[in-house]
Amino acid sequence: MYPIWEKLDPKEKGYLLGFYLLSLAVVGLLAYGVGRGQNVVSPAIGASVNATPPAEVIPLESNPEPPPAETEPASAPPQDSPLVVHVAGAVKKPGVYTLPSGSRVADAIEQAGGARADADTNALNLAEALQNGQQVYVPAKTETHAEPSPTRKTASSTPQAPARKQVRFPIDLNRASAEELEQLPGIGAVLAQRIVEYRQQVGRFQSVDELRNVRGIGPKRLEQIRPLVVVR
Repeated sequence: MYPIWEKLDPKEKGYLLGFYLLSLAVVGLLAYGVGRGQNVVSPAIGASVNATPPAEVIPLESNPEPPPAETEPASAPPQDSPLVVHVAGAVKKPGVYTLPSGSRVADAIEQAGGARADADTNALNLAEALQNGQQVYVPAKTETHAEPSPTRKTASSTPQAPARKQVRFPIDLNRASAEELEQLPGIGAVLAQRIVEYRQQVGRFQSVDELRNVRGIGPKRLEQIRPLVVVR
């Protein structure tokens, strides 16, 4: 090599030396790049080896059960209407009274001030349930011919009171009989007969207020019986 190097002129020596140095630089860069690539790839390979396997996926049910339907709250039961009854006979305060639903005959008598001393409450079923528009008539002992006796009488020897027709209120003034009219508060046999006679002589009642034309029926008595009569 030395004989060749000595034959070269200075310019050629410069080119040859530059080419040699450039080759060394290229070889160094290639060696540096190969070494860095190995360092980058190695962790990736290790990570792929030690990677955790994916979690198992549990499929959802195809037909899930629907949620239970919401139940609507039960409606409150309707409240019962009050009862309007007529309490008559041997009571302290006969008249028309309003009682709560489910009341009994005993409640109606108590509302009317209770039975009088001469009342025969044994002739009634005090536990009977009341109905709207019903009349509760408490008979006197003289009506049922009850006689206190220490000995018990047979059914054949005890006189029975005549059965009283039950009237459903309100009653029609143009159709009611004298017996039915007698069950109105403050209307006895005489006034009941006058009402029937007025109907026969004058004609049909056109209104309840026309009762004022019947002799013996004043404003106070008319207002007492007004809820219990109608004109049809």
